[in-house]
Amino acid sequence: MEKAVLVEDRGMNAALGNMVGYHLRRASVQDMAGAVAVLRPAGARPITVSVLLCIVETPGITSAQICRVLGMQRANIVQFLADLEARNLFIREADPQDQRVHRLFATKEGEEAARDWLDRLRLHEDRMLRNLSADERAELRRLLELVWSEDDED
Repeated sequence: MEKAVLVEDRGMNAALGNMVGYHLRRASVQDMAGAVAVLRPAGARPITVSVLLCIVETPGITSAQICRVLGMQRANIVQFLADLEARNLFIREADPQDQRVHRLFATKEGEEAARDWLDRLRLHEDRMLRNLSADERAELRRLLELVWSEDDED
């Protein structure tokens, strides 16, 4: 009952305010808006950061592997890779065993951009989660992963 009153005090009805999905969506919208804002001056977007980080953290990864890691459709990655490649943030090398497959490797510029973009996102996340302790942040990450990782098992 106390939760319902608190929820109503924030301008929403108790039924909606007690839906986890509602709070997930609100948190996601706030996070995405902040991420877009901090990345805009660097000419990046959250998805380009994710793609570049896959390349930096897994040298030799393929575009198909990035799609699996990020849950993207293969057709959707083309524009992001084109943007990153035009900025000289990675290079493609033909796989020695299969010339049709291209392995992706970050350039020095790509590694520097990834660090900068990640620093910007960390500052944003620190601001957004400023009311949570380190333990609460770890627990939130753990719980959210339990929610979205269920999709992978279907």
